[in-house]
Amino acid sequence: MNLSVGHLLPEIKVSEITQKVTGYFENDIWDADDAAFNDFRKSEWGKTHRTMNFSVFPTRLKNEVKFFILTRIQKDDLQLYSAVHNYARSFKQLSKFLKKFYPNINSFADLDINKALMQLRSHLSELGLSIRIYGRRKLSNYENLLNRLFLFYKGFYDTRDEFEKDIWDVRNIPGARFPDHESRHILNFEDIPIPFRPLAKRYLKFRISHLSLGQCTLDVRILKLFLIFIHDKYPSWKDLNALTRKDIEDYLIFHNKKFHNKIPSKRSYLIVLNVFLETIEKLQFDEAPALPVNLLLFKEDFPRPITKTENDIKYIPEGVLQQIEEKIEFLKPSKYIPVIVLLRATGWRISDILNLRYDNCLEQTSQGWYLCGDIKKTQVMNHRVPITDEVAAIVEAVIKVTKDQSDTINNPKHYLFVQIEGVRRGRPFNYYDIRRSMKRFTEEQNIVDDSGNPFFIKNHAFRHTKGVELLNNGMNILHVQKWMAHASPEMTLQYAKILDTTMRKSWEEATKQGIFRIDIENKRPVKVELTDIENEDIIEWEYIRHNLDAVKMELGYCMKPIKQPCPTQANPCLSCRNFCTTPEFIPKFEMEIKEVRSVIERGVALGRQVWIDKNQTTLDRLEPILETLKDGTTHHLAGKKGREYIGEERTHEK
Repeated sequence: MNLSVGHLLPEIKVSEITQKVTGYFENDIWDADDAAFNDFRKSEWGKTHRTMNFSVFPTRLKNEVKFFILTRIQKDDLQLYSAVHNYARSFKQLSKFLKKFYPNINSFADLDINKALMQLRSHLSELGLSIRIYGRRKLSNYENLLNRLFLFYKGFYDTRDEFEKDIWDVRNIPGARFPDHESRHILNFEDIPIPFRPLAKRYLKFRISHLSLGQCTLDVRILKLFLIFIHDKYPSWKDLNALTRKDIEDYLIFHNKKFHNKIPSKRSYLIVLNVFLETIEKLQFDEAPALPVNLLLFKEDFPRPITKTENDIKYIPEGVLQQIEEKIEFLKPSKYIPVIVLLRATGWRISDILNLRYDNCLEQTSQGWYLCGDIKKTQVMNHRVPITDEVAAIVEAVIKVTKDQSDTINNPKHYLFVQIEGVRRGRPFNYYDIRRSMKRFTEEQNIVDDSGNPFFIKNHAFRHTKGVELLNNGMNILHVQKWMAHASPEMTLQYAKILDTTMRKSWEEATKQGIFRIDIENKRPVKVELTDIENEDIIEWEYIRHNLDAVKMELGYCMKPIKQPCPTQANPCLSCRNFCTTPEFIPKFEMEIKEVRSVIERGVALGRQVWIDKNQTTLDRLEPILETLKDGTTHHLAGKKGREYIGEERTHEK
């Protein structure tokens, strides 16, 4: 880094500040009513607090404060009103603090910010000034200004390549994947031990090119845990060349203590660690372990994934949905209401709703309206799902308002739900703001579950709810998979929370052609009326029998699905050289043939050709053997020599 605490600042950056703070802005007192601010005055306010007085700051810091505010106002990252009412009113106390504790600093970037913020809080408390905003755990205006000045100039003076820094801003990395609706853009390596920091950076440089910011943030967090453990154990190590299975076993003990019974976290952390070790081995990093990764981490080290039951699906109960629909007009701010409507109507992720573009998100066909957009997570482009006329009307209204307010400056990407001004100008609504708004809504409107307990709604719950709803309404699971843009049917199956009433209706629909049971006494298929069935076990059994292969086995039935092949299903002994039977088994063969014929008759009655074909194969094998036995002859394809000779005797007999 070209900036050193207490030393000279980069000349090119100092010159940039000097060139910008010229003309009217050289004055130490700025008046918000001056013509210099005509292009930035977006709202009117009262007669007080209309000026910004920079004269209170030391000369070395004065231009930095001016440049910071002027740059952010011009970029529309800061409104003029906020600069005057929030920042300027903090100048006096902040300057007193700096003169007392840091009289010799050249720049705000020289600060040890964590220490400085603690000192500032103590200083403000001694003066009797509030260090919280409206009682919330949030930085006061004084602390916020100091923190923002530090972060601004730490980045401004750092002229290194982004990958050389210890804190990466992914917005400065070409090709990095991050959603516009997110506010977090940082990968922080400062907590990773210095000897291993280059390794972690090189690995993340490879990962950031094709993975999301969220995944890379998780990578850094997990690498930090592992590398700190290794560094504490071997302080002299600068690589992982000497890593052994014993080291991994020690880490697993530490890992298990840390996460205790948090099985999902245990598993995900170990998976990410395994990917890290495999990747640096594959890319032949000099720091990679000498031992192959498969000798370090075993599959037995990974906890088995917890199988989720239907009760683990975080869907919204019908009663809660009804409350939301009745009271949604009270959601504040009201601009979030259409977002919630689309979450409910489509089941899309909040990120995909916020990624909608006003110029291509709505399509009308002869069949009705469709919502159209890109599903980023699974890379399904131009995805569309049907919506009702009422939902389409809401989207049309939002399109009109957004389109009228948008231009190439405040909405260059044509987002449907866009922030027109302020720090987030040109970007979609903030995901976390919507979640907080829904939390306030459920508290204020007393949204409760069936037991009367408060029900707090997360944005993603609408997706689970739509998946469950589509399946319970009888939609084919492959169609639900397509609707939800899932990468695999297994993901869709997580929504298969089948209600008892839905199961009953599905069973009745599937058995319209009739279900049959074999009459044991008469050996004939007998049709079963649905109204005659009261026992749930019978319902399940008859439903299963309706869909199985119906090949009778020695002591029961084959439960294999029809489309699944099985080489041993059709009574293999009948064609085996080692199968031997004698006339004493004639009664059993006659009974077997009679039962197989009954199953064939049942197949004919149901029109199930697969039953007929497979059981006819068995019958064709049984009947010739029975004829042989009736002639008083033993059936054994291997013959006498197969029964009586073994080993060398067979060769001698030949």
